[in-house]
Amino acid sequence: MNQRALAWLRKGFLLSTRILWVVSRVAVMGVLFVGTFLVDPKRRTKFQRWFLLEGDRMRIAGWMVGIVSVAAFFLGAFGVVGIEDHGFVTSMFGGVISGLFSFVPIVVAVNQLTVSQLFGSPEQLRQEIRSVRTFRTGIEEQLPNEAVAPTEPAAFLSGIVGLVLDRAYELQAVVGRAAGTGDRARDCRSDIETYIETVEAQSEEIEEQLDGTHQRLIEVLLPMMGDSYSRNVTDARRLGAVHEEVLSSRARELLDDLRELFVSMDVLRQYFKALYVQQELANLSRLIAYSGIASFLTSVFLILLFARGTPLMGPVFLEVLVSVSLGIAFAPFAILVSYIVRIATIVKRTTAPGAFTPLRETPDYREIDRSYD
Repeated sequence: MNQRALAWLRKGFLLSTRILWVVSRVAVMGVLFVGTFLVDPKRRTKFQRWFLLEGDRMRIAGWMVGIVSVAAFFLGAFGVVGIEDHGFVTSMFGGVISGLFSFVPIVVAVNQLTVSQLFGSPEQLRQEIRSVRTFRTGIEEQLPNEAVAPTEPAAFLSGIVGLVLDRAYELQAVVGRAAGTGDRARDCRSDIETYIETVEAQSEEIEEQLDGTHQRLIEVLLPMMGDSYSRNVTDARRLGAVHEEVLSSRARELLDDLRELFVSMDVLRQYFKALYVQQELANLSRLIAYSGIASFLTSVFLILLFARGTPLMGPVFLEVLVSVSLGIAFAPFAILVSYIVRIATIVKRTTAPGAFTPLRETPDYREIDRSYD
């Protein structure tokens, strides 16, 4: 009997040592990551874009849950919090259950917001379908090789980007062939070249993200985030007004075409954004409901386990159990944060379609030098 007890103690010690070793490695990697993040501004910007826009929402929520679990384990291991105190544990998870009930109105409100966008009178729905069809027809009339534009968002956007590049390259060729060696002609060519470079950079970045398949809506929307199409429209108008006497009639027509195409891209971005927000809110409410059930059951289990005092378990195993349970209980909050930050960022980055670009709507990493300003 003593030998069996010693064997169990030895196994518990080895397991505890291995857990501490793994957790220590994770902590060291976390410290190194935070140090690199604070020192290097490029890494900080890249991490910010990943966290706010590009990162997988469930993976980010998983990282947040893992951080909470590891932090709780270390705080318990070093005696900062009393995980072995059954009163503390039951009070903590009782508070989690109380907080979960406040999530019910959030889920209901999110579902109401999503469903409210789907209802309308038959005439309203018909008018909306007509407006979308009119928009598609206007684009289809300009497509050189397709009589009917595709219904997939990625393929449709790719067609508009192709039109933008075609008009931009033709404008570049028309202005380059134009006669004139005076200062005004040189200034015109220089300004047009700068404008074309800006348009080309924006268009190529979008094309790099489109692979021709039926991509998710967020994958189509992300390359369009931060680009100031309203400024492109204003720049096209400014170039046409400043160099009106130098530009040929065909060059002015191409500038008008580019202006209308950028208006169409701005409209398309707002439409995709509205569809994405509806889909994301629906997914968010579903995930909060699922994770809320797991969080509630885990919290109830821990309260029942500690109801009659501290369970007869090893201290390390007890700390791991409480830490993991706390992470599971935190999951609904992590999911809410990870989804809401991206929805809020997308709404903020494209709040003002049309002729105005509010301060900070375009992030610093998407600003493009326009030397003709």
